[in-house]
Amino acid sequence: MISTGKNKVTELKLHREHKEKAVRLRSGRGNHKIMMFMVLAVVGYIVFSLTSQFNRLHSMQTNVESLQKQVKEIETRNTALREQIKQIKSDAYIEQAAREQLGLVKPGETLVVPTQSQQGADASKQQGSSKPGTGEGFEVKYKNIYD
Repeated sequence: MISTGKNKVTELKLHREHKEKAVRLRSGRGNHKIMMFMVLAVVGYIVFSLTSQFNRLHSMQTNVESLQKQVKEIETRNTALREQIKQIKSDAYIEQAAREQLGLVKPGETLVVPTQSQQGADASKQQGSSKPGTGEGFEVKYKNIYD
């Protein structure tokens, strides 16, 4: 629309400006959708990242609690073993072990060993049972080592 009048030219300029604004608005709507998609993508990534980090934190805390329980159990066992070592190093324990396991006696003491009678031994052989830890056909004699 070409016009020779002053008013007509102004109308043409206004029409062109209005048309350019409409084009900008349409292209702005497309940019708006892209921006919304980008914002949603970033928010989604942040939520996913935080969720995975909280899950990792929870599993690590569970692992720490389990390890602390193990440490307490080991410390308790360690304390019990230290007490056992103290007991084993004591003179009373050493004397008891020497008497029971080695058959040793103090000077002046007499060792009394109960033995099975001959009839009792024959009966146990006939039944086919013997006591564990006793050798068949062996006779154990203890002697006072201080004599």
